[in-house]
Amino acid sequence: MTAFTAGGSSGGNTVTVTGPGNQSGTVGTATSLQIHASDSASGQSLTYSATGLPAGLSINSSSGLISGTPTTAGSSNVTVTAKDTTGASGSASFTWSIAGSGGGTCTGGGQLLGNPGFETGTASPWTASNGVIDNSSSEAAHSGSWKAWLDGYGTTHTDTLSQTVTVPAGCKAGFSFSLHVDTAETGSTAYDKLTVQANSTTLATFSNVNAANGYTLHTYDLSAFAGQSVTIKFTGTEDSSLQTSFVLDDTALNAS
Repeated sequence: MTAFTAGGSSGGNTVTVTGPGNQSGTVGTATSLQIHASDSASGQSLTYSATGLPAGLSINSSSGLISGTPTTAGSSNVTVTAKDTTGASGSASFTWSIAGSGGGTCTGGGQLLGNPGFETGTASPWTASNGVIDNSSSEAAHSGSWKAWLDGYGTTHTDTLSQTVTVPAGCKAGFSFSLHVDTAETGSTAYDKLTVQANSTTLATFSNVNAANGYTLHTYDLSAFAGQSVTIKFTGTEDSSLQTSFVLDDTALNAS
């Protein structure tokens, strides 16, 4: 993420916090990050605070230095705020991903998702909205006969598809899926959307604007979830007119 600034004012003062961009770290490895902020009024002292910090990290309220040793793998949405004595404040948000320490040993790796290509003809162990697992000829599968077809109704509609697995500690994890989008929508406005999440982290959002012939492979690094449970979830939402189909196949969550 590109660094950005966010500011707020009170009584004419403006406090600006410089976003540090997305951060990463490893369980058991000490880290530090200096937050920088400025005040439009001279002579003001700033007090810093933060929400969503990874476990084991804290922020110095006087200096704005975040430091500590991460204790838990995962991805956190962090917001840092600086406030002056007049009450004026500014904030910036970013993601901080902590990978498991691993020690170079991965036990229990390989494909973690069950029924990754939906070829059983049923959802299990996925949890899916009615009708999502499909083998009709209207939308071709990427391979085999079955795929997951979200939306495509041309009316206000929401479909979901999810599965929860545990990423073994010490493993790297790569998540991938093939996606085909077709639509009756036109133009560059995103009317219908597909959101892809790992727990509360949004990995990607697709829409009718992404419509194209054939399937496209999408890949994401989920190594930050080593040692914990992760729910992969696809949510497709359609507005009141003109269909958009989000067709998924050949999912994979490989640990190594």
